[in-house]
Amino acid sequence: MTDKPTLPTESTPRSNWKTPAYMLGGLLGALLGFLSAHFYARSAEENNAGQPPRPISTADVFRLSLAAIALLRQIADLGVNRGGKR
Repeated sequence: MTDKPTLPTESTPRSNWKTPAYMLGGLLGALLGFLSAHFYARSAEENNAGQPPRPISTADVFRLSLAAIALLRQIADLGVNRGGKR
């Protein structure tokens, strides 16, 4: 005799919550990346009188990296269960 698989009940936690989270995160990341590139290109075009923009400095990349790390830490902190407290 074969064992029939049991269907999940409402008392079991939802096991497929990661897939929608990854999909939403991927879509938001792509949208944020696209908007960032668009705003950078538009700003460079408007402010440089047709000339290409200056190269991005190491200091600018460092500042943006720190801001991105801070944002990622805040997003990761959303997943912490604090018992209803912030």
